[in-house]
Amino acid sequence: MKSNIIKESLGEIIAEELRRSIWKREIGFGERLIENELSAKYDVSRNVIRDALKILENDGMVVIEPRKGTYVSDFSDEDWKEIIDLRLMVESYAFLKALPHLENPEFIELQSILDKMKYKDSVEDWMDLFDLDMKFHSYIVSLSGNSRIIKLYESIKVQIRTFLLYLDEYYTSPKAFYEEQEELMKALLTKEPKIVENKIHTHIKYVEGKFLG
Repeated sequence: MKSNIIKESLGEIIAEELRRSIWKREIGFGERLIENELSAKYDVSRNVIRDALKILENDGMVVIEPRKGTYVSDFSDEDWKEIIDLRLMVESYAFLKALPHLENPEFIELQSILDKMKYKDSVEDWMDLFDLDMKFHSYIVSLSGNSRIIKLYESIKVQIRTFLLYLDEYYTSPKAFYEEQEELMKALLTKEPKIVENKIHTHIKYVEGKFLG
């Protein structure tokens, strides 16, 4: 039993390492991932690598083709549009459901995330900025009180985070990206459903427009 727990933990750790390598563009979309090479690189067994690749397959990050190999998913514009549409549906609903649960402690937590984002924008750290953006949105979704919506969001979160890595090419600066989040925070502080709904729609569609035109 103990060995299974250790193996699962290692698989998760390696999966996260591979995700971040993709997000840092050290591994390209469509690139083949070879078990032997990964096993040597991370100094773990091939079974651990297989566990990690299975996790990434469940995330939608890789495609495992029998007798051909494992490849990093090469998302099309249509794939991204579907992910954005699903994100919009989930977040629009979840943010409204979260409003009654947003009180002073929750706003303090959100402001803490924003403060970290502001620092990351000042040092032009896109990687951490995108991580914090996901943390901000995920925290609000977690307050929706709908376990199925939360689970659905968790299932697409890695793909949303993957989409964000393109945006450093389309924003004039990290500050411009941070300011988008700041505007969303202002809308949440009103606790007015219509204002929040309009802002989350504008925010996500603005990001879509930046990338897909």
